[in-house]
Amino acid sequence: MPVNNSIITSLIRNAGLDITVEQITAINEYINLLLEANKQINLTAIVEEGEIWRKHVLDSLLIFCALAIPAGARVIDVGTGAGIPGFILKICRPDIQLTLLEAQQKKVKFLEKVVARMGLDGVDCLWGRAEEVGQNKNYREKYNLAVARAVAPLNTLAEYCLPLVQVEGFMVAYKGPAGEQELVAAEKAINLLGGGETKIWQHQLPEGEEKRIFVIIKKEKTTPPAYPRRVGVPAKRPLK
Repeated sequence: MPVNNSIITSLIRNAGLDITVEQITAINEYINLLLEANKQINLTAIVEEGEIWRKHVLDSLLIFCALAIPAGARVIDVGTGAGIPGFILKICRPDIQLTLLEAQQKKVKFLEKVVARMGLDGVDCLWGRAEEVGQNKNYREKYNLAVARAVAPLNTLAEYCLPLVQVEGFMVAYKGPAGEQELVAAEKAINLLGGGETKIWQHQLPEGEEKRIFVIIKKEKTTPPAYPRRVGVPAKRPLK
């Protein structure tokens, strides 16, 4: 059942954010494309529109409460899947230059369809593995911000993301309640990969009250050339 625009506006504003009617319309267009494609390929387990807005859209947008993203920022969404949070961020901040990185070709084809159907400018849909892309000079340390949501434990995720972030940029990991414990376990890996100052930003989603944690890591040094390691190694042998 479609969600009333006033309910959406209230949901977003209660989190300290703002949203326009045009942005609501664009996000609903994306949701429709997502649900249609989800009949053929597994893109989301959440199919009720109200829950998509609460658990996917609002969760994606909370980053704007947690971190100031500069105008025109180069942003990469690592392991984007269906394009979340990347598409949501782009719709609400059309000035950002967005790369959607996804390892499954069928999902990349869906991402490309969304870009074409919605006429989104400044979006690059990239088929590849983070380990290989992070060693590619066209992408390595080129981004102001790397984001990742529901991809991997933080010590593995840092090896996927930090090599892509330029010095003075940030990586943000969207996490649930275990995020703080993951940060403790990943501190040495973060330092090795060039990360420095870290902070936790927390929020509870309305109604269900799920705890959402953003692990925010500032890139302070160049990542050593050996990282990321070859495909599969960061997941099999996480840095400790």
